[in-house]
Order: sequence, then structure tokens, then C-alpha cells
Amino acid sequence: MADAPCRVCGSHRHVHLCRTANEHSATRWLDNYRCLACGSVFIGNALAPAELSEAYAALDEAAYYDETAQASAPKFAAAADDIAALVPRDAALLDVGGGNGAFARALHGSGFSNLSIHEIPGGELSNLPPSVRNIYRDDDYASLPGGAFDIVSMMDVLEHVPDLAATLSGVQRVLRPGGTLYVHTPVVTVLDRLMHAVQKFPLIGGVGRAWQRTRTSIYHLQNFTPRALRLLMARYGFNVVRLARINELSWPIDYYVRVYLVQLRGMPSFLVRPVTLLLTPLLRSRLNANKAVLVARRRG
Repeated sequence: MADAPCRVCGSHRHVHLCRTANEHSATRWLDNYRCLACGSVFIGNALAPAELSEAYAALDEAAYYDETAQASAPKFAAAADDIAALVPRDAALLDVGGGNGAFARALHGSGFSNLSIHEIPGGELSNLPPSVRNIYRDDDYASLPGGAFDIVSMMDVLEHVPDLAATLSGVQRVLRPGGTLYVHTPVVTVLDRLMHAVQKFPLIGGVGRAWQRTRTSIYHLQNFTPRALRLLMARYGFNVVRLARINELSWPIDYYVRVYLVQLRGMPSFLVRPVTLLLTPLLRSRLNANKAVLVARRRG
């Protein structure tokens, strides 16, 4: 296990939580850590950009977006309405990590008329609304004009980023002074902490490790804490306006049960419905307030 620094604060003060299997690239086992300085939970392996690109290239993007559409639609609609309360609907808005354009369509539906999207090369963009005026594609934000946007949205992006410094300094550069950053990203929950404790026990440790596999992976390199997010914002030139924790699942709960318990743990498929009913109150509870909604403004 490498002495990996925390991607958020750079601290080497951390505890090793567990190792989880990875079938998506050459690295077979991923080491999961909890930072003792800022509380973030992160994958500590040294993963080269080429390996991350390989993992993302193996994804069936169309299937992924189909599977997440049901849970994403109300999230995107609520976020679009939230942004509408922050800036005028003709504000120059850049959506970083535009995915398949679903959030752009939600913004268009809320009346936004001056949209741009940034996505990595090869990322899927389809069915974009007419309000999308510009599409930028690169790995380092160099194609984006400086100081050109009133607001930048990042919906479930920061958890994927191997270089937080490059991403947040890039976002800071393209925002106008006083411009707004709007973020949804996973945070460490009370339920996460309970599962971290469970991992220490021989007979039930597998439950905790299976849980962690749903939370951090080669696709989700880190989960933050409110403290960690505030540290990041201060470091890269932002003042936090609002930071709230909410419960926001990416998939229907039966999907988690089918993938992580039936496919990966061998649970009989006839148990999907009763296990889903059993888990729903817990996963929808405050113990699993698993997302942060962050609003910050660029200084200067």
C-alpha cells in the first residue's frame, strides 16, 4: 500500500480502510483511505491518465445514462430551478462534465438561453437543446475562454477528478470575478462511517467492504466532507455561499441491490424486491445524506 497523499488537502495522515476489487482496468485492487486531516475518503492508488481513460472507454455510456435517467431527472430539474434563483436566465452558463446533455436539457426547460458545455474528448453529447451555443472538448480546460462565464455548474464531476487543482483552477479562470460555482458531489455519510467500523470485524467485514465498493472506485476517486469542500474552495479562490447535505441517489435502489448483491455477491435474484424494501428506509434516511450541494463565488 502506497503512502498516498489526500487529493484534497495533501495530508499523509490517513488510515487504510480496505481493498476493493477493480475489473475495469489493469489495477486489480484499489486501496481505500480516510484522511485524518480533512475527513475525505479516497482511492490512494497511483492511477495514470491512460489507465483512467481505459476504464472510461470500457463503459457502456448509453446503458449508464438509461439506468440513471429515472433518478437523475428530478435531481436535474431541482438543480436547474436552484440555479434560476441564483442568476438571470440569460446568464452565460457553462456546464462542466455535460455527459449526455441531460442537465443542459433541464436548464433549457427552466428558461436558460445561453448555455455552453465542457466535456472530455470522446464523451457522449447528444440531443442538445438549441440554447447550447458552444461545446468545448479537452482534458485541461485550455480551450475555454478566460473570464467568460457568469456561472459554472458541476453535477457529479469532482468525485471523478484525479487532479482537483487543475480542475478548480481551470474553473476559477473561466468565471468572471464574482461569478458563481454550483456543485453537486458525494460526501461521506454517517452510514459510511458505520461501514468503515464494520470492516474491522472478521465475520461481517465483507459487508463493509461491499458497501465501500459502491462509494469509491476507479470512477469515483474521492468522497468529500463539508470541511474538505470548504478547504478546496478557499484554496482555489472561492467564497462559500451555501453548503448543504442532502440524500440524492444516482440509481433506483433495486439497481444497487441487483448489481452489488446479486451480480457481485451471489444473492438469489428472488430476494431483490424484499431486500430493496428493507434497505429503502435506511438509504433514504439522514444517515445516508450522501451529497453536498455547494454554491460558491469567485473572489476578485
